[in-house]
Amino acid sequence: MASGRQAGSSIPQVGAIRSPPSGIGARATGLPEPDVDRFFVEPGQSRTFLTGRRRPLRLLEHDGSRRRIARYRIEFMKGGRTVIARRSAISAFFAIVLTMPTVLAVRASDEPAPTDLSAILNTIREKTHAPGIAAAVTRNGHLIAIGSSGVRDLGSMEPVAISDRSMIGSCGKSLTRLLLGRLVEKGKIRWDSTLAELLPDVNMRDEYKSVTIGDIIGHRGGLQPYTRVSPRDTPILFEQNGSTREQRAAFIAHLLSEPPAVAPKTRFVYSNAGYGLLGHIAERLADKSFEQLMRDEVFRPLGMSSAIVGLPGGVTSVPGWGGHERSPQGFQPVARVRPGLPGIAPAGLMSCSIEDFAKLGAALVDVESGKPTDFLGRTAIERLPELRPGSRGGEGEIFFGGDGQYTAAFALWPSKGLAIVVQTNGGDADDVCEAIVEAVRNAVAPEIPVRKEQLPAPGDRPRYGFAIVAEDDDDNWLVGPVVAGSPAETGGLKQGDRILAINGTPLAKLALEDRKAALQQPTVILQIERDGKPVDLTLRLP
Repeated sequence: MASGRQAGSSIPQVGAIRSPPSGIGARATGLPEPDVDRFFVEPGQSRTFLTGRRRPLRLLEHDGSRRRIARYRIEFMKGGRTVIARRSAISAFFAIVLTMPTVLAVRASDEPAPTDLSAILNTIREKTHAPGIAAAVTRNGHLIAIGSSGVRDLGSMEPVAISDRSMIGSCGKSLTRLLLGRLVEKGKIRWDSTLAELLPDVNMRDEYKSVTIGDIIGHRGGLQPYTRVSPRDTPILFEQNGSTREQRAAFIAHLLSEPPAVAPKTRFVYSNAGYGLLGHIAERLADKSFEQLMRDEVFRPLGMSSAIVGLPGGVTSVPGWGGHERSPQGFQPVARVRPGLPGIAPAGLMSCSIEDFAKLGAALVDVESGKPTDFLGRTAIERLPELRPGSRGGEGEIFFGGDGQYTAAFALWPSKGLAIVVQTNGGDADDVCEAIVEAVRNAVAPEIPVRKEQLPAPGDRPRYGFAIVAEDDDDNWLVGPVVAGSPAETGGLKQGDRILAINGTPLAKLALEDRKAALQQPTVILQIERDGKPVDLTLRLP
């Protein structure tokens, strides 16, 4: 079993437990023989392994040299809590022997423990009443801060832990993007490969035949959005049977028979269906399911052992957060009844712990910096930074994901090597995530300036109750999730509507600051496009 630096990162690797040999445990560590749930291996400068047998713990394969480490730290994960022991000395040998009842983490004394963000998160949670929140920060691939606050579910009141799994929604599009980069690196696909080349046996409309992988990643393939998902709006997603591969294949056949939302390659149209198509193409090329490909090509290489394609509670060995919907009365726990919808799973049906989300953030910093790593080499990196799932990739820009019951976000500062990732089990909680990003940035990296185009602080702007998807194209604003019972819903606004004008002025003629100022007023008139037709709506704050 290998662990350690992966994809240019030294964030701890999480792995599975091997069968125990005799004689390790209390005598080797000074701790009671634990029933260990998981283990962490955090390297100093290279791969790290630990073992022991009725004698002090040994560190194996450190940096090829025999030396002594003055201090080290051992961490057990047991029952969701961390048990720590320290020793004064340890010998390092270049060898690999790994079969242990308890695999432990070692951190050299020159690498400080991550800053605990819990106090900051407690404050934000008290103000926002979010059920559970978590955040982590990496700098140059190292975990420098992490914490959590709140409960897994308002119904049970069990406290959250940093090892818990939560859904990251559309932030998972970046994982699918990385998978495509891995296939490019292996020569299985090109960024300019067309749908006609890749799916020669699929009966598709002529408009789609010249669409490339790069077009789809950047939401310029003209594909239908599938951003408003329900049995009524998108019955095809709920009618599929068979394996996940079979369901995706059936959905993609349907998708490519539909008229384009716009002429391909002409405009940005945010499309969950496009990422379902990318997942289908990947599994055809590799002859593996998308779920297996993500495990083999992304989760394992990045050390994201908690990550799954599925809902947070999909694997019981890792606790999952319960989802909550937001209403004017606050966050309310809900029993999820919606199926996983394999057709669009590659667009965001991913869940992981905040620790593993941080590993994704670190990998994306490398990508946005154009930095080849063991995970993604030069062939993929040359174009991958410009191929984003909608985001411009600006310094400090926040990318949000969610499904109405969970919200996640990340912000990257590639020039500083910094990534901040955030999770909450509250739906439609972009404002909560934004507040966390800013508070954490101010605490751990105050020298990094706030992005100039930040929205006003959540407490300083009226809440009409809808999100705006404004990625890649300033003149193309789509309505994101609309909160039930909000002024936006009362006014008739729906997710997926395209905003054409604000208070009678076309969006293209309004500067960003003017748009934001208009949306802070107690009344706003929006002209939107819905089903190809213009509609005028008036929203009023109570």
